[in-house]
Amino acid sequence: MRIMGYETNRSLNDIGVFLTADEAAELGAYLMRLSSRPSVQRVHLSEFVGHRLEREITVALAEPIAA
Repeated sequence: MRIMGYETNRSLNDIGVFLTADEAAELGAYLMRLSSRPSVQRVHLSEFVGHRLEREITVALAEPIAA
């Protein structure tokens, strides 16, 4: 697993993600789609206020990092 900050492009060691039940279900559906369809490269869970992007989580499949 790699966690990266978009603005800094730096690796993050830990984060907290707090979702509503609906958001968790939406993310779960996105992850199922990501893992079952090779053509899907990444999924985004986004929150907009008006037309402005407030928050976004992007999840992509990656090759395992060698230990």
